[in-house]
Amino acid sequence: MFGLRTALPGTRSLVASTKAAPCSSFHTSASALARPRRSRKDIVIQVRKNNIQKQEKKRLEFEGSTPDYIIGKDTDFTRSLLKQSILQTPLAAIKPADAPTSTSESDSTSGLRSSFSPLSPSIFSSSSRTPLVVSTSKPSGYQHFLNEAEADLIFEKVPEVQVQELMLQSALVSEKLQLPIERQKAELVRRITALENGNAKQITLENIRRAREAFQREEGDTGSPEVQAAIMTVRILNLNNHVLNNKKDKHNYRRLRMLVHQRQTVLKYLKKTDPERYHSCLNRLGLEPRSIEDEIVI
Repeated sequence: MFGLRTALPGTRSLVASTKAAPCSSFHTSASALARPRRSRKDIVIQVRKNNIQKQEKKRLEFEGSTPDYIIGKDTDFTRSLLKQSILQTPLAAIKPADAPTSTSESDSTSGLRSSFSPLSPSIFSSSSRTPLVVSTSKPSGYQHFLNEAEADLIFEKVPEVQVQELMLQSALVSEKLQLPIERQKAELVRRITALENGNAKQITLENIRRAREAFQREEGDTGSPEVQAAIMTVRILNLNNHVLNNKKDKHNYRRLRMLVHQRQTVLKYLKKTDPERYHSCLNRLGLEPRSIEDEIVI
C-alpha cells in the first residue's frame, strides 16, 4: 500500500522513484569546491598591497590628529586674551555711567546743561560739529597698566574732589553745574586711556601682563619657564594673525618661526626639570606634547 511504485490503474504515479536522476550541475566533491591555487608571487603581491593600504590609513590618521604647532587648542587662558578686533569697536561717546538721558532746562546764567541727551551736543563740541553719540559702555581695559582700582579712583572720586576744591576757591562755583562738567572731563580721560582707543602695541602689552599674572608662581615672577612660555604664546598668536593677513611679510614670518622654536626649547627644559609642571603648563596653554617634543616644520 505504501510502496513507492504502487499506483492505481489509469492514473499517473504520484510518488517519485527512489532512483535519483543524475545531476551534473550540483555535487559535493572536495575537488570541485576547492579554490584555484594561487602562485607564491600573487600571494606576495597581495600582502604588499594590504600593507601599503594599512600604512596609508595610519598616515592619514596621524596627519588628522596632528596638533597645531602654533596656536594649539582653545583654553581659558587664550580666551582671556584681548583680540586685535577690539580696535574696530571704540567707545561711542562721553557720558558718566550715572548721568540721566533726559534733557533738562538750560541754566540762564551759564547756558550749560546739567544733563545730557543722546541728541544734544557735548560741552566740548562746537555747534557746527556733529553731536557726540552717548554710550555707557565700559572699556575692556586700560592702557599703561592701569587697573580697576586706580581707574575707579581717577574717574569716580577725582571729579568730586575737584568740585570741592573749586568751591573752596570761589563762591560762584555751583556743585550742581560743575560736577557734570568734571565728570565729563574724567570720562574723556577714561576714553583716551581705554584699550578700545589704543593701538596694537598697547593690546599686546596688556595681554603680556595678563599672561604674567596668570602663570607667575609668586609675586614679581617674570622669568620662570611657565611665564616665558605664556609670553611667547601671546607674541606667537599676535604674529600669526599678522602673517595670515600679510602673506609677503617674510621678516615677521621668520620671527614667528623663531618664537615657536624658542617656546619649544623653554618647555623642553621645563619637562626635564619638573614633568608635572610641564604637563600642567601645556594644558593651560592648549598645546599637546607632540607639538613640543616632535620636530617642528613651519
